[in-house]
Amino acid sequence: MENRTKYLFLKQLGLVAGVCVASSAAAQDDRPLIEPDVTPVPVTEALIDTENFEIGAFVGVLNIEDFESSLVYGGKLTYHLSESFFFEAGVGLAEGGETSFEKLAGDVEVLTDSDRDYLYYNINLGYNVLPGEAFFTENYAFNTNFYLIAGAGATDFAGDTRFTLNAGAGYQILLTDSVSIHLGVRQHYYRIDVLGAEKTSVNTEISTGLSVFF
Repeated sequence: MENRTKYLFLKQLGLVAGVCVASSAAAQDDRPLIEPDVTPVPVTEALIDTENFEIGAFVGVLNIEDFESSLVYGGKLTYHLSESFFFEAGVGLAEGGETSFEKLAGDVEVLTDSDRDYLYYNINLGYNVLPGEAFFTENYAFNTNFYLIAGAGATDFAGDTRFTLNAGAGYQILLTDSVSIHLGVRQHYYRIDVLGAEKTSVNTEISTGLSVFF
């Protein structure tokens, strides 16, 4: 009787061991034959800094209608309301040249030297239309923004301060998280009557600049 009890116990023990071995083998069969060794590659790209303010300087060419083209330079202070909208306060300085009449007449001066100083200041609203990327080589890519901008201000020129509207577009390239360069085109509109009947003067500005977020 004792031998029969031992036999039954050993038989059941063997069945349990067999089930455990089968389960282990099934678990091993579920593993892939080749386990891929994938290492994530971190990608670093320049993004607009978390700060909302941006300050910069620019230089370019301003075509002053009837008074030749001139070097223009100045500065801008920008506040980013969101990823799409921003306010910009800007100031620019240039110098008006000679009119065609002055060149033909010889000694005749339409404006004094001090009246040729050209100063404008404005406040604008900008909108980032097409954020994207610019690839310079296979290894270098920079985030970019194409934006539209418009606003109002004043222009001190020809002995008077004139209400001025401006509108244009720009292209921003983010070199780092906090430094960017800008390429821009603006049109400045104001009324003037220095050379006769009052008219709207349209002055085109093309500039490039560098800015820092803070």
